[in-house]
Amino acid sequence: MMDRIQLEKLPKKTLIELIKMYSRNWQTLDGLWFGNTEAECGLDTAIKIDLLNWEKQAVLEAKRIKRVLNLEGGLNSVLITLSMMSWQLASPLFEIESESSERIIFYYSQCAVQESRTANHKPAFPCKKMKLTLLSSIAKVIEPRAKVKCRHAPPDARQFDKWCRWELSL
Repeated sequence: MMDRIQLEKLPKKTLIELIKMYSRNWQTLDGLWFGNTEAECGLDTAIKIDLLNWEKQAVLEAKRIKRVLNLEGGLNSVLITLSMMSWQLASPLFEIESESSERIIFYYSQCAVQESRTANHKPAFPCKKMKLTLLSSIAKVIEPRAKVKCRHAPPDARQFDKWCRWELSL
C-alpha cells in the first residue's frame, strides 16, 4: 500500500518550501493565462479581464487570511494581509518607506511581472489601475476606513529603484 503524506507531519522547513512552490505555481498559471489572453485578444482585453478576476480573487483571499490569522483591522493588519497573499509569498516583499498609525508609504523595488516583461523585451505592464483596485479591495476587507493612493506605478516611469509606490491611510 502506498504511503500518503500528511501535511501535519511534515517538517516546518518542508511546509515553507511547499508554500513557496505553490505560490510560484499560482504565479505561473496567472502569467500563462495573461500571456495567452494578451496574445489572443490584445493587451487591453487581457487587462480588462484580468482586473475583473483579480478584484474578486483578492477579496476572497483577503477574507480567508483575515479569518485564519484572526486579524482585527488597522493599517498593520492590511500590511500583514498583503504580505500573506498567495501571489506575494514567493516574491520579494514590499518595503516600508514611512509608517505611522494613520499612514504608511510602501513600495516594491522588485517586481517579477515587470522584470519578466523587460527580460522578454516587452514594454512595462501598465499595472497602476489593476494594482490600485487590487490593493483597495484587500484594504477594505481588512480595514473599512482604509484608503489606498498610488504614488507612482507603470505606466508611470520607474522612479529610482522603485517599480511602484503606494500610500495606505485612514
